[in-house]
Amino acid sequence: MLKISKPMKEKENLYRRIILFGVAIAMLALYFEKILWIFGLVLNICMPFLIGGGMGFVLNTIANNLVRMVCFAGKRKENKAIRFFANVGAIFVIVALLLVFALIVVPRVASSMQTIIAVMPKTIYNLYHWAYYASKPVPLVHSWLRTLNADLGNISSMIDSVLQWVVSGNVSEIVGSVYSVVSNTFSILFSSLIAIMFSIIVLFHKKAVVKEGHVLMKAYLSGAHYKKTIHVLQLVRNTFTNYISGTCTECLILGTLVIAFSSLFRMPFAFLSGILVGIGALIPMFGALCAAIISALFIAIESPMQGVYFMILFVCIQQVEGNFIYPNVVGKSVGLPPIYVMVAVTLGANLAGVIGMVLFIPVFSCLYQLIKEDAKGRLERREYLESEYENE
Repeated sequence: MLKISKPMKEKENLYRRIILFGVAIAMLALYFEKILWIFGLVLNICMPFLIGGGMGFVLNTIANNLVRMVCFAGKRKENKAIRFFANVGAIFVIVALLLVFALIVVPRVASSMQTIIAVMPKTIYNLYHWAYYASKPVPLVHSWLRTLNADLGNISSMIDSVLQWVVSGNVSEIVGSVYSVVSNTFSILFSSLIAIMFSIIVLFHKKAVVKEGHVLMKAYLSGAHYKKTIHVLQLVRNTFTNYISGTCTECLILGTLVIAFSSLFRMPFAFLSGILVGIGALIPMFGALCAAIISALFIAIESPMQGVYFMILFVCIQQVEGNFIYPNVVGKSVGLPPIYVMVAVTLGANLAGVIGMVLFIPVFSCLYQLIKEDAKGRLERREYLESEYENE
């Protein structure tokens, strides 16, 4: 029987991999559109389970915090009963947050928006008169402003027309027929129900899911690849857990501070401003600042100087929050340098909009940590080989 030497086997495996890689590239180039369509179809089918897995991850993070609180308060170890009630408590926390948002936040925000719409015509009218008299040294602008019919009645009707167009303009062209509306609504509700049920099932059967995953990885991966995969999964879990906990805590603190100090100084739309800044803080680096600018514009509709005062107040709050509260509450939740945070936010915005801006931070953090570990290992091996070569 002919025996093939080890170098020949290695060459054979190398050639086989090169051929398979070339065939895969050729198939991708020839059938790119069909492959992309199939990928989109599979992703659309799996989307409820992906969303449910994300919801289950968030619920498990809340449950883990509840377990730690109970064990620390009662000075006992975790057991099945504590875990079960922690899972139920996590679901109640989410439901309570949704109820608070629906019963308290939404009505307050809607009331603030109604006030803004009611005050806006008078503000635009006053702004027009200020611009009319201020533009006298510039005849071209002054004559153009004189041609505008900017009385309160015309401004109010113009705002009503814009709001009507935003709410119901071209609805039939955008949405389509009644059948498509009903079918899309049913599809969204059905997918949401599947995602919620899947997240609850994953939450209460976490140990079984993790155990089966370990069995599959041990069966189909080598020992080295199994350890590497476990390390990557643990890094992803820790990064996303720290990021979700830290970011939500920061948003809550920043929004509460804005509401408290805006109410203390009796600024208009304090609650709306706090909600906008809290939601904007989900987007790293400049999200809170953009939300503060929007809030200042809303406040300026009622009182321009109050809008300026709000921006000064926000800068002071952000300085205190960034220098004292953020390092102690959030810390380096993802361990990503600021320059890479900017890159992650930019790529996420271009690829997936606002959701991409939020999710690409922990994704980039995981890649950054893995590349950093790999580079460190390569340098250590190189230094070891160089030292061995020098000792010979």
